[in-house]
Amino acid sequence: MAPELAAGDILSGVRREVERNAIRARNGIKYVAGAEWAPIGPTPSDTVWHEGKVHLRRYRRETPARLHPPVLLFLGLVSRSYIFDLWQGNSYVQRLMDAGFDAFVLDWDVPDAQDAANTMETYVEGFLPRAIRAVMKETGADGVNLMGYCMGGNLALLGLAAQPDLPVRNLVTLAAPIDYSHLSALADPLRDGRIKPDDMLDETGNVPAAVVERFFSLRKPTADLVQYANLWQNLWNDEYMEGYQAMGRWTREQIPFPGAAFVEVADGWLRGNAFLNDTLRVGGHAVSLGDIHTPTLAAIAERDEIVPRAAATPIADRLTGTQVDVLSLDAGHASLTTGRKAAKVTVPRILEWLTDRSEAVT
Repeated sequence: MAPELAAGDILSGVRREVERNAIRARNGIKYVAGAEWAPIGPTPSDTVWHEGKVHLRRYRRETPARLHPPVLLFLGLVSRSYIFDLWQGNSYVQRLMDAGFDAFVLDWDVPDAQDAANTMETYVEGFLPRAIRAVMKETGADGVNLMGYCMGGNLALLGLAAQPDLPVRNLVTLAAPIDYSHLSALADPLRDGRIKPDDMLDETGNVPAAVVERFFSLRKPTADLVQYANLWQNLWNDEYMEGYQAMGRWTREQIPFPGAAFVEVADGWLRGNAFLNDTLRVGGHAVSLGDIHTPTLAAIAERDEIVPRAAATPIADRLTGTQVDVLSLDAGHASLTTGRKAAKVTVPRILEWLTDRSEAVT
């Protein structure tokens, strides 16, 4: 019996592999032709405020919010805001709504020559306070919960340092770098002055998206080879293709960096390590993280390739004027908010902190 069973198992395995190869061929053609397994922004939303290119989206709830204040999320200036709504079943905004919150995303959009002169002041003392007021007007709330991801966390900290009385009830930073000396060695030419920030600007006055994308892709030179090998192995699996396509967009679809803001970041944040050294400036005047009095959760990804743990952990020492809870999570930069581990471990712990500090809608 054993040989017959072994032969049957072999035949079954061959048949399964033939079937998978047929699906691989079909999906390979679809992939090359630009088929969509993971349409962008699957959760319905409405633009409720805009100024120039910058706009604010409110995500539609099927039932009224159970918790307030609402949550306002945003990224840094080089990433696509759809990261918060990456694909069906892996949407951060949907998880916020499932927890009972109203969810809003502030989208900086894609800058062009008209935005090249935008400084940090433009974003943190201009767009951000006006977006907060728009959220409050839309919901009737007297404040917001603020959540900034990666460089978005830096923008949130800078905005609150410059304007400590902004109506922000709680702040959550997700993988926000504080000690810029621990960022990738790829930044060394800028850090040590071998490359001048102005030399990286194109004819529009901005850092091209291709340069930003190259920075992220070079952090792990063999990543593309591994991804393509995994893609072939799983090309038959539509569920895998959905996640692969969505995550591929995250890592490859960067946007230009507004030129004036980039020069500020390169000179102040990177070369001057201003967040760590308490030498931040906005609009020509000094601001201090020690002036922030908003309760803060700093979520840190222990396996982060973009913002290493050593770059993120000093936040608790810098925010001397408020309570800072540091949450170290066994995650990478992306899996902090997306994927199976995010759904089961990281996002629930972040939302638990936020829920405990929010109130039931009466």
